[in-house]
Amino acid sequence: MAHLTINYKSSALNMPIMLDVLIPQGRGNYKVLYLLHGAGGDHSSWVLNTRIADYVNTTDIAVVMPSGNNRFYINNIHGKDYYTYAVKELITQCEQWFNISRDPKDRYIAGMSMGGYGAFYAALNNPSMYNTAFSYSGLLNILERYDNPQGIDMFPVFGSRDDLINNKLDLYSLIDAYAKENEKLKASDTQYNDTKFVITCGLQDPRIHMSCKFNNALSAAGINTSYYETDGGHNWEYWDRCIKNTIDYIYNAKGAEWRSLCR
Repeated sequence: MAHLTINYKSSALNMPIMLDVLIPQGRGNYKVLYLLHGAGGDHSSWVLNTRIADYVNTTDIAVVMPSGNNRFYINNIHGKDYYTYAVKELITQCEQWFNISRDPKDRYIAGMSMGGYGAFYAALNNPSMYNTAFSYSGLLNILERYDNPQGIDMFPVFGSRDDLINNKLDLYSLIDAYAKENEKLKASDTQYNDTKFVITCGLQDPRIHMSCKFNNALSAAGINTSYYETDGGHNWEYWDRCIKNTIDYIYNAKGAEWRSLCR
């Protein structure tokens, strides 16, 4: 396995951006996980704070970890186009650089906290782009976080509260349209990739209600979702377990070892 740190100029952002990549050294056509960090982090967060390099070693999985610069992986109302970068440009760029699979069934996206929001925002806006989207302790009710920003200036990202709602930047506003488009595509294509959503959160996490309620909303809309709770807080000890389970899920094509306790 190779560990690369890349600094290149993003066309979408019109500035230099950094990413870390873990890539197998073998035959190619690898499965790929786009892994997003949380607020206050950067491209190195997962490598520095978890054992992801150990977990992915000897697998056929490439892991791409971009910097999100505290901008929630969306096209900012008063800023740069992080969604275009992370969801459009980055995939195209990585498929040019590396011998990774172009098949959506081999493409995954995951994130913790802010990155969980970014992963689900990407997947809900792009039916069939990913095999599975994972949220670990995700900020899945962004309206609640907007009203209680806790040190993050939300206005440059989301604009006013009305801007957030009108531009459908709240994940709940995306569910119905996604469900309708997903059913239409499944009915017209027998080979359609039905993206799975996996939500997990620690029982001691103060925002666990966001994860459970969002899972219920996805389930009520008929979207393929699974919800898991285990002991843990909003911290790297918990997210290290999450990423280990995720790598096992991708590599072994079986469910992760989380207990389902959604109430």
